[in-house]
Amino acid sequence: MFFSRELSIFNAMEPIVSDLFEDHYVKTGILACDCEKCQMDIILLALNHIPPHYTSSQTGEAYIKALYQEPQLQSDVLRELTKAVQVIKISPRHS
Repeated sequence: MFFSRELSIFNAMEPIVSDLFEDHYVKTGILACDCEKCQMDIILLALNHIPPHYTSSQTGEAYIKALYQEPQLQSDVLRELTKAVQVIKISPRHS
């Protein structure tokens, strides 16, 4: 099978992780560094430790977002975000 440009494959975890990061870290102002590079590194590091959930439709994305309304699944994402925040705090890539 090949992927055409007409099909859009999307990891539905990206907005979930980004939204939780925004709500729990950015808006609260508790980050040691709030530069864009550090924020992106935190999100990417967390995403690399969370199973991806790929979809090609808005219906699939809505279904996955609904799953992640469960407190335990949100807690799992927040745990990975917290680990990523600590790693980036110790070793930021910015100058």
